Order: sequence, then C-alpha cells, then structure tokens
Amino acid sequence: MALLRPAVLCVCLVLASPGVPSAWAIAPAESALRATVRVFDAGSSGTGFLVATGDPNDVGKRCLLVTAAHVFENMKSDKGTLVFRLTDREHGIGRKQVLVPTRKGNEVLWTKHPRFDIAVLAVEIPEGVDVKPFEERQIADGKFAEEGRFSVGQDAFIPCFPVQLEANAAGWPILRRGTVATHPLVPVTTVPTFLMDYTSFGGDSGSPIVVWQDNEPMVVGLISGMHRQSEKTVTPNEERTVHSSMGLGIALQSPLIRQTIEDWKKRPSQ
Repeated sequence: MALLRPAVLCVCLVLASPGVPSAWAIAPAESALRATVRVFDAGSSGTGFLVATGDPNDVGKRCLLVTAAHVFENMKSDKGTLVFRLTDREHGIGRKQVLVPTRKGNEVLWTKHPRFDIAVLAVEIPEGVDVKPFEERQIADGKFAEEGRFSVGQDAFIPCFPVQLEANAAGWPILRRGTVATHPLVPVTTVPTFLMDYTSFGGDSGSPIVVWQDNEPMVVGLISGMHRQSEKTVTPNEERTVHSSMGLGIALQSPLIRQTIEDWKKRPSQ
C-alpha cells in the first residue's frame, strides 16, 4: 500500500490544479456557447455574442448583438445573416438562419465605440432557438481586473468560428482556450487592449473572451485581430509576401464593451 500513496497523491493534485477545468466548468462553458452566434454575409464572416438589453419587455424577444465593428463594416449588403440553433433535440440538432438589417440606406444601424473596434446592434430573437444572452452584469467592469479576478497568465475561453468553421451542422461555435499574455491590465484607460496567447484566425473577430467566476461565464474582452509576421522575398521572376501567425490574438477590454452598450442606450431610436 505504501507504494501506491504517491500515485494517489499525484492524481489529487492534478484534479485540484487551477489550470485544469473541473466538472463544475461544464455549465458555464455551455452557457457561453449558447450566447455566441456566427454573423456573416458575402463579404464578411465573424463571431458575435448576445447581451440582454436590460428591458424586461425584451426578454425572449430582443437582445443586443456585440461584435467587432469591422465585421459589419466589411459587409457588402445591408443585411447580415445570424446562425441560431434550434431547440428541438428530439429530431437531432438543427439550425435557423435569419437576416438582420445592418444599414438603412446610408445610415448604419449599429452603434460603434468612438475609438475602438466594437459594435452593438439590436436584433430580434427568433422563436424556437436555443439561446441564452449574457446579462449586462456578466460583462466585466474595470473593478474586475483591479480586484485581481482577471490577470496575466489566467486561462480564458473563446467561443468562435475560425475561418468560418462551425462545430457542427447546427452552427454551434467552437470553444477554444488561451492564456492572457499581457501585464498590466489596469487601468483600462491606458491599457485598452491586451494579448491572448492562442492562434487567432479570420472569423474569430467579435468573439467573447470569457473566464469562469462563481460558476458562470464573465466576458473580459472581445477578439479584434491577430498579430502576424510578414516576410517579403524578391527574386528576378517573383515577389512574394508570406504572413505567418505569431499565435497572439488582439483583444479589447470588456469595459469598452460596456461603454458601447451605454452609447446604444442613448440612441434616440432603439
């Protein structure tokens, strides 16, 4: 029996390690997936996440779509497609695509942060879809990082659609994992962006970055871009530029998302 004790102790340490998700993390992970949708048209494909408006009359009917502003700006048409998942599990998984107006003539219908790549758009929730918008309180404020609940070296999760890839035919996002690679993170006024140590792809733009707090997901940022190395070679017959991923995603801090939502609330027509 004495020979078995070190092995048993080792297993206990692995299960208790903060870097290894335990069974309790399954519920917030699924919750984060249910709040995330793919948004695209012929010229643009990105990720968005849904946030409750805070109006009791909107519950189950209308919510806010948050994404990177360039996802909307790169669209060729005045409507984007959102991919929702159906709730009818008796007949297997299914999808529901809906068109969402993004422009009306020359007027954009989304609200953009005055400085950063964040946009908010009010959208209708179709009937019969499996969706769970984040509550606004789940968008971390400035105190979240100041109190040490969000810091460098921390694991975070990114529900996303890299290179337009969906997890299955129903259009569920892929849950990826990375590490916060920037220090310091406060104050947000001087550190509005941070880096995530994960390989970001086109299609990830607008993805929420979430951490688990008190058995629920908290949004701490939004993916806006990626860092890459560019090398140009010139020969007598050819010029070639090769872009290589550095495995670093560029993120915007969540208080900026909260600011954009507040700006949306101030619009004369909502």
